[in-house]
Amino acid sequence: AEANMISTGAGLSKLGFIPIVDTFAQFGVTKGNLPLTMAALSQAPVIGVFSHVGLQDAADGASHQATTYFAATSAIPHTIVVACSCSGEAEELMFQAIEWLAAERRAGRDGESVLFFVGRENYPQHWLENPRYEWRRAQVAMEGDDVVLIGSGTLFGKALEAGRQLREQGVSATVINNPFINRVDLETIGEAVRRCQGRVVTIEDHQLICGMGAQVSHALANAGIAHRMKSLAIPGEFGQSAYVAEHLYQKHGLTVERLIASARALIEG
Repeated sequence: AEANMISTGAGLSKLGFIPIVDTFAQFGVTKGNLPLTMAALSQAPVIGVFSHVGLQDAADGASHQATTYFAATSAIPHTIVVACSCSGEAEELMFQAIEWLAAERRAGRDGESVLFFVGRENYPQHWLENPRYEWRRAQVAMEGDDVVLIGSGTLFGKALEAGRQLREQGVSATVINNPFINRVDLETIGEAVRRCQGRVVTIEDHQLICGMGAQVSHALANAGIAHRMKSLAIPGEFGQSAYVAEHLYQKHGLTVERLIASARALIEG
């Protein structure tokens, strides 16, 4: 079903429409991977909204838990991968994606596919008061000089809470929401990393290998920005059933407490 849905979207794209396809992330990036690749190859961009990311679909268990979605999609050419931290961000960036793709078409360009990954549990409307969401830009939620905390998608809220608790403990943290996974905003993130003497902690609801942290570190290294990074992610295991996602986050150490301990270890080490 997912392969047929995305293939149909690609066909509509060739006819001039801006198609939007929607399914669980686990099935969009597995059954849908070949047509997503072929859509990009055929200059037929689609917009995907893929939900229940990572361990968010706790009750349905490992078969429904997408833990490799960044890895599965980030290397597809002409495909922008976006991890939204809340419903307000998803709505605003979706609107901007449609506007951007329409402008690309008017300018005689093909544009690129845009894949939105969104959560299920613990998914508020906004994390910040009067937030601004900008296309292809990271969002700075707090500014500091000691360490950079970078969160994406459903775990950005933990980075934000860790930053607030560190501030109460006398540690000045920059907290960044990084939605554009494979289009790293080096202007924003690079400046923060330099200011914080290269100390970075990332957190994500994804496998450690080929995840957001890995892509940020790769981009920083390619830009010659020295850094020491601790990435918190799923450590090479499948998910499992649980009553709520938080139980699985606790199991894998995706917690505010571990963020704080990792930040302190970088500062003190």
